[in-house]
Amino acid sequence: MDEEPPNSWLSRLLKPREKPALLEQKLSKEAYEDYRRLLMKARPEVDGSKLTIRLSNGTVELERDVLRVKAKNRKTAEKILRNLHHYNQPPSLWPAYGLSYSLKRKKGTIF
Repeated sequence: MDEEPPNSWLSRLLKPREKPALLEQKLSKEAYEDYRRLLMKARPEVDGSKLTIRLSNGTVELERDVLRVKAKNRKTAEKILRNLHHYNQPPSLWPAYGLSYSLKRKKGTIF
């Protein structure tokens, strides 16, 4: 049986907690329109010109001049932002980033 070092409970107690992360990216008008088209596919909450998408590990907010990503830690926030950048690329490039997409069929039509 593995024994924990005698100070392990103390180190866990004193270990700094990860702070919630907030990443902001300033956007041009063209970038705003691109992100708006992309995020509208995810059926966001719309409040005027503000779009909000709640993910399991964070939140994405889009306003006229800024994109905000809130997550439980910086690593997760950066991953969400990186994935948004990659999903903004044409779908033919997605597999290169390890992303996938699905085509839904409804009555013989592809959306």
